[in-house]
Parts: sequence; C-alpha cells; structure tokens
Amino acid sequence: MSPHLFKVESVIRQGQGVCNEDALLLAPEEGLFGVIDGVSGLTPYRDALGRTAGRIASALVASCFADAGGADLERTTLEANARLHGEMERLQGRSEDTGSRWGAVHAVVRVDEDRVAWVQSGNCMVYAVYEDGVVRAVTRDSVEPHDERALALWRREYPGEWERRVQPPEVTEALRANRRRANRPGGYSVINGDDALARHLESGNIARSGLAHLLLVTDGIYPWRDEHRRSAEEWVRAVIRAGLEAYVDGLEAFEEDDPECRSVQRFKRSDDKTGILLSFSKESRSDSKTVR
Repeated sequence: MSPHLFKVESVIRQGQGVCNEDALLLAPEEGLFGVIDGVSGLTPYRDALGRTAGRIASALVASCFADAGGADLERTTLEANARLHGEMERLQGRSEDTGSRWGAVHAVVRVDEDRVAWVQSGNCMVYAVYEDGVVRAVTRDSVEPHDERALALWRREYPGEWERRVQPPEVTEALRANRRRANRPGGYSVINGDDALARHLESGNIARSGLAHLLLVTDGIYPWRDEHRRSAEEWVRAVIRAGLEAYVDGLEAFEEDDPECRSVQRFKRSDDKTGILLSFSKESRSDSKTVR
C-alpha cells in the first residue's frame, strides 16, 4: 500500500467513565485501521492498574490486530475472541453468565491497492464516501434497536426518573436482557469469548474505485444537530466538511450543554469517542494524527 495515496485523521477521547474503554488501531504501513469499543461486564472489575474490564478487552483486541499485521480480518477477530475468553477465565474465573462477560465491538479495515477489506461487530460503524458524493453505510448497527427500546421504556414509563437520571430497576433489567442477546439470533455481535460470535460476525470487501473517504466511528461519535440526525448521509458529509477533530470538539461542547440528555436521548452524558477519517487522494500526503 503506497502511503502517499491517502491521509489519516484520528480522534480518541475519554467520556465520563473512570477510564477510556475505547482503543485505536493505526498501522498505515500495512493499510490497517480500526476503532474498538470495550464493554465491561455487569459485575464491576478493575485490575491492579485500575483498568476496567472494557479497557482490558479493547486493548487485547487492538493488540491482536496489530500482531496479525493485516492478515485475514475475520480470522483475527475470532482469535481475539478466543484470547479474551482465556483472559477472562484467568482474571475472574469461569462464568457462563452472558452479563458477566467482558467484551468489545469493533470496526477494522485493511486498505489495499484496489480493495478495502472490513470486519465489524456491534455498533461500530464504517461509512464509505465516493467521489460523486454518494454515502454508503458499509456496516449495520445491530445494537441500536435494543438500546432504543430500553431508552423508550425509561422515558415513557418513568419520566420523573428520566429527568433525574435515575435508572429504575425495570430499565436495568431491560439492559440485562439486552446483554443476553449477545451473539444470539435477533441480537447483536460482540467479541466476548463466546464461540457463537463466528455465526454473527460480519465482514466483506469493497472496491476502492471512486472512493474518496472512509469514516470509522465508535458509538460515542453521533449526529447531534437536528438537521444531521434526519439522515446518516448528511451527517457523514457534515463530519467530512468539518473535519473529525473539529466535529468531535463541537459534539463535546454540545454534551456539556445537555447534561440531562434532553436534546439527544442517551444513556450517558458523554461516552468515549474514537474515530478515523481516511481521505484518498493522489496529491495528499500520509498524515497520521491522534488527538487525545
């Protein structure tokens, strides 16, 4: 992969949690890029370094991809899944409870001369933008429908608790039920040590012909302006116009002004945010920049 054919802008920011559970994968010499969002089990865990289970999981997945050096992306994901299973057993013991599992969701691409290979799980997203302005969602957010039902339950049935940001037991149980849908039919895919991931993981290839940009994001980066929430295509174009760093700056400022989550309904005031914007141009130089 000739590095002068594209430039890279990347962002990784911590949200309101005790540590950043996201991870960023940047290996431009191999054309390998990824965003990874760690998921802690419902039973709290911290290691001797203060890392949460989600932080451990996302770092392990990123390390597996870095070590594989751009080899088969789906196979690398399944190898990371097996390694995470072993790490969970080593650190917290064997558990068959899905809610107790640590996990991570991811979106990773490998850019070759003519094609882009991709693999994805959960709610991390990859968007392709073409020279003619067409925006294509390469992946699907399989988590959002389940989260939306839990949010709707909280807002509709417990408006007072919603205003006070107090999570009722029924909503907590709905979120536990969501965890049980991991790697199950009608649910969502997640790297959580379960062999069933192999049946739910998505991957593929797209041609590079006519490709202008690739945008990879974790779910902490989302449309917050009303005009951009109506259309994923308009939102992706807005991110590219602003630049990834500037867009995330604006999003963080919005979240500071909306701590009760009224303008955009969400579980957290501010989630971890990780994104990569690849821009393809023969004139552009390679520019790998991480904003912390």
